[in-house]
Amino acid sequence: MSVSDNDTDRASGRGEIVLAAGLVGVGLYMLLSAQGIPVPPTDHGPGPRVFPYAVGAGLALVGLWLVVAVLRGDRAEAEAGEDIDLDTGTSWTTLGLLAAILVGYVLLLEPLGYLLATILFFGGVAWTLGSRNWRLLLLISIVLPLVVFLLFTRGLGIYVPNGLLQAVI
Repeated sequence: MSVSDNDTDRASGRGEIVLAAGLVGVGLYMLLSAQGIPVPPTDHGPGPRVFPYAVGAGLALVGLWLVVAVLRGDRAEAEAGEDIDLDTGTSWTTLGLLAAILVGYVLLLEPLGYLLATILFFGGVAWTLGSRNWRLLLLISIVLPLVVFLLFTRGLGIYVPNGLLQAVI
């Protein structure tokens, strides 16, 4: 191992420690922030704190696990290469369309409601990224937001915007 290889190993170890510590920090922040989420006194179910607690605990535990692994000498393998052509430039059209779809989603979430806005968002992103299988695109774009909507509204009692479907839902 040459001196430059040793420096590279040390630098990648520091980067991995910083990333792992960042995960621990974000996890702890989520756990502390979740305590401020108001829970209705009549709520006897899991409530709105369940997911922030679960995600926060998961991030903190994974971050700690990674810190221990890096301190024990485990290092991530250098990527052998991805299945991409490095000589091809960035597709600014695709990136711009994705940004426009995201901005449109943010702007349409309240007026259209979660279900309609998310169906359009999923379909737009999938189409922009190259999905041309209409049946699969429609199935995922409709079923996934519907399942998440029902899980949040019926299962956890968490409000999501109904928008145009307010009278129906």
